[in-house]
Formats: sequence, C-alpha cells, structure tokens
Amino acid sequence: MRKIFLLLSVVGTLAFTSCDNDDDIYVDTDTIGETIQLNSVNLTFDNATGRYQLLYPLDPVIYDSDAVLVYRFVNDDGFIAKQLIPRTLYIGGPDEVDYDFNYTSQDVLIYADANFDLSTAPEFIYNQTFQIIILPSDFSSNIDVNDYDAVMSALNAGGNQEVRVIETR
Repeated sequence: MRKIFLLLSVVGTLAFTSCDNDDDIYVDTDTIGETIQLNSVNLTFDNATGRYQLLYPLDPVIYDSDAVLVYRFVNDDGFIAKQLIPRTLYIGGPDEVDYDFNYTSQDVLIYADANFDLSTAPEFIYNQTFQIIILPSDFSSNIDVNDYDAVMSALNAGGNQEVRVIETR
C-alpha cells in the first residue's frame, strides 16, 4: 500500500510540475502613452472665466491614474522650442501672459490669461501649437517632465510612439 501511495505521489507531482506555466509572459495593456499635437490653435474668449481657452475632448477617455502634460511650441530664433505649461511669459514692463491647463479623464482645457487685454496681442492666442502627452502613472514619477526629449524617449522605449496631429483651422 505504501508503494502505491508513493507511486501516486510521484506521478501526481510530475503531472503538476509538467504543466505549462506562462507566468513569465507579460503583456502590458495599461501603460500606453499617447501624444496629440494640436496645430494652428486659436484660443477663444470665454465670458464666464474671462480668459482665452480651448477645450479638447479626449477620445478615448484616459484612466484617472494617468498624468497629462501639455507643451506649447514656440519659435526661438528660428528653432521650435517646447515649453512645458503652466508657464508665465514676462513680455516687458509689468505685462505677463500665463498659460495653464487642467484635465479630467474626458478632456483637456488649455487656457491663457494676462494682466492686460490679450486681444491686443494676438500672437499669444492665435495660431498656437500645443502637444498633449498622456503618461501612464508608472512613467510620471520616473521622468523629468521639463525635458521634452526625455519624456518622448521614455514613451518610445515601450514601442513606437505615434503622434496624432490635429489641424484645428
């Protein structure tokens, strides 16, 4: 009887250890970054808030745990520079322009405000280019978000990062 029990134990152990175990195969389905470039954006005046803004709906919606970054493209001596917003531009004397944004899982609101009438300085509200970068929560704590190239490199490390370009004119 002991020999039969020992034989069954050995056979049972071999049967369970010979099963295929796919624990080492990992498919990452929730850390997909997305980049959306908005070209030729004209911020429009909102009477309720008293500022110029653009509301961009996210399609598809993002996870609540994701982080969103917004960069504004500016021409800097013939080169395109990417400035992380929020950003304050001091344009001489007491005048300043503030760019900021907020977001939900469904949309991104980009806005500009100033301590003067922005309609007198259309270069700050018309024909703007913004890039919205959606970062999975794992990325946001490990990247210097002030360095645009570092952000894009981190997103590209996981595969081909596609930039969805939207013309808003």
